[in-house]
Amino acid sequence: MHPRFTPAPPNRPPAPPPSYDALRKQRAEALRAATHRAQRSFLVVNAIPFVTGIVLSCFTDVPAASVHGHLTLGLVWGVLQCVLFVASAWRYETRSTRSGDPIEESLAR
Repeated sequence: MHPRFTPAPPNRPPAPPPSYDALRKQRAEALRAATHRAQRSFLVVNAIPFVTGIVLSCFTDVPAASVHGHLTLGLVWGVLQCVLFVASAWRYETRSTRSGDPIEESLAR
C-alpha cells in the first residue's frame, strides 16, 4: 500500500437517535451532577471558616482580643460567619435553581 493513501472508512449508517429512556437517564445524571457540585461548594465555603473558628476558640486569648471597644475578635468572627452562611445559602439556592430547574422541567415532560 502506498504511504500517502489510507483506506477509506467503511460506510456506516448513522447511529439511531437515543431513546427516550436514555435521554431521561442523561438528564437525571446531569441534575445529580449539578446538585453535587452545588452541595460541595456550599460545604467547602462554610466548613473552612467553621473549623477555623473552632480551632481559634480553643485558645481563649484569641477570641477575647479586643477589636474596638467592647467588640471582641470572637464576636466579629461569629457575625462574619453568620453573614457568610446566609450569603452562601442564598448563592446555593440561586445556583441550584438556575442549573437544576431546566433539567427538572425536562424530566417532568
